[in-house]
Amino acid sequence: MSITEFSQTRGDMPTTPDATSVALEAGTTNERAASMIAASWSLAETYTGRLYWPVSAATAAGALDAGGSACWPRYPFPEALTVEQWDGTAWAAYAAEYVPDTGEVLSLPAGRYRFTSGAVTPEQPQPHVVEAVRALALYQLVHSPARREFRNITAGDSTLTREALAGLFRASGAGILLAGEVRF
Repeated sequence: MSITEFSQTRGDMPTTPDATSVALEAGTTNERAASMIAASWSLAETYTGRLYWPVSAATAAGALDAGGSACWPRYPFPEALTVEQWDGTAWAAYAAEYVPDTGEVLSLPAGRYRFTSGAVTPEQPQPHVVEAVRALALYQLVHSPARREFRNITAGDSTLTREALAGLFRASGAGILLAGEVRF
């Protein structure tokens, strides 16, 4: 099943990395650093398929073209899921087998589904994950469009833009730090 919609109600953002130290290193305000750290946590979650912030509720929706199973999009998986199927006019409860250890909902016929979870509290992030988020936030603050020292360089018959130099995760160093965290 391909998840087309995913939303979460978040708890408190992890307290590390410290916004003050990131702001000092990037030469920006604490508020800007804190918002970039929050965005970097979300990017790290999307990149790895893991939760680092606590979640009080989440909803995933998508369609299953052929019968089979579906998997919850974030690890750690919730203890229980509410499964609903679209009957053409409204969402109706659907009795499905959910395996919390793997996050799979088994034996679903083709159709549109919505899964709803309760609270999920992930483990404390490992130090390399915190460092990846710090590096990602710092890189984005230092290389933001307002601070970019060049937009493009032309040398001979070649033009190179900063955006084309490398992907955000690779350039910031966050990708290598998060490589072992990625869930397939």
